Amino acid sequence: MKVHLPAWLLLAAALLFAETPPKPSPTTLVLTNVHLVDVRAGALVPNVTVVVKNGLIDGVGKIALVAPGPGITVLNAAGKYLIPGLWDMHVHSAFAGAAWDENILYPLYLANGVTGIRDMGGDPRLLRQRREHIQQGTVLGPHLVMAGPFLSTGKGDAETIPVNTPEDARGAVDALKNEGVDFLKLLNAPRESYFALAEESRKQKISFVGHVPFSVSAVEASDAGQRSIEHLSGILLACSSQEAELRGKRLEAAAQRDYAAYTSLGAQMLRSYDTAKAARVFATFVKNDTWQTPTFIWTQTNANLEDPHLADDPRLNYVPASVREQWKKAAAREKSSATSQLEKAEAARDVQLIHDLHEARVPILAGTDGPDPYVYPGFSLHDELEWLVKSGFTPLEALQAATLQPAKFLGKQEEYGAIEVGRAADLVLLDANPLEDIRNTRRIFAVVDGGKYYSRADLDKILAQVGELAKSQ
Repeated sequence: MKVHLPAWLLLAAALLFAETPPKPSPTTLVLTNVHLVDVRAGALVPNVTVVVKNGLIDGVGKIALVAPGPGITVLNAAGKYLIPGLWDMHVHSAFAGAAWDENILYPLYLANGVTGIRDMGGDPRLLRQRREHIQQGTVLGPHLVMAGPFLSTGKGDAETIPVNTPEDARGAVDALKNEGVDFLKLLNAPRESYFALAEESRKQKISFVGHVPFSVSAVEASDAGQRSIEHLSGILLACSSQEAELRGKRLEAAAQRDYAAYTSLGAQMLRSYDTAKAARVFATFVKNDTWQTPTFIWTQTNANLEDPHLADDPRLNYVPASVREQWKKAAAREKSSATSQLEKAEAARDVQLIHDLHEARVPILAGTDGPDPYVYPGFSLHDELEWLVKSGFTPLEALQAATLQPAKFLGKQEEYGAIEVGRAADLVLLDANPLEDIRNTRRIFAVVDGGKYYSRADLDKILAQVGELAKSQ
């Protein structure tokens, strides 16, 4: 790792440290003696000094002499491990009318070291308002990139723009580009609308991401330029030796709302997985740079909603009371035996599928789909990293999926994703080495968000305040 320190710090000498925790927002923050996790090089660099000035990383090096003074705070971080701020690349933070108040939802991300989120669809007015509040500092929260409304079949509402025809699709791309969204999120579309959307997106130079509709193959979606595929949608079908037959039958079952037939086709899709065909599908993803956001934690949780231990999770204290009731009802909802078995089988199969995608060098992003039932804002990203490791990622690779890779995907490599000079000072200070055990990303000693330092005591206070607010929502 290259080391850089500003000229005023390049003095070969022992370091002087402040013993008291820094205030939340010093002009200059200096972390000394810290073990830096270099996610780009894949190495641990011991006893590093990191200088944060005016919200940016101003220096990274081995030796410095810094005396505390007005606007300068020095923290001896000996024995601690520094990683870049984490990104959750699949969230929904502004559903219209939801009980998730911005002062409940967004602080939970920051308290868990998540300094950036990709919002995958919701009320655009509310999203813009909330993003402005975060940027203005009136709400504590992460950086937010947003899609705005979903694109889908059916009728439109505050959160959805219908794309029932190719003309609808082209008009939606044009309208959202003019609204200034960061990207487009597709839920579902007829085949003709899908390709019209893809063509117009290329023309307008705005990326589109989302689900792969049943009417389109995952290979076709990749070739059409879909930037990321969410929840592994369409991939098992694309890897089936009976893909064409099953696609037709699934479209027919969905049109007739024959859920029993639909479920049985899912089981047949799992049984007909073709390894050689899968390798060709994955090679297409690599060639086209088509990213995957598996949202493991959502898949695993949804497949096991009947688990009684879900109701005992202490993280429920940070969920609005009315939402807790909704989650309880979702868990109590009856499923057919066939549906339950299929969900569990698909969840188990996803572990191997992500392993195979990763082995084929398909790029992966860490995302959670929170706050769906029992998927907790901020907290569940750490669950997602553990699932990535269970599927064969090294702890470093899992960490990259929430730091370096999101920055690369978003085209913001010069701003986020690594602890390097000139990048945003979004940092997480840990009590233990995440490269030895990914579960150590939970052991947060402090968070630095845009240069603002939040100690463990500060983070606990934030969580306590969220818990109090959640009781009344």
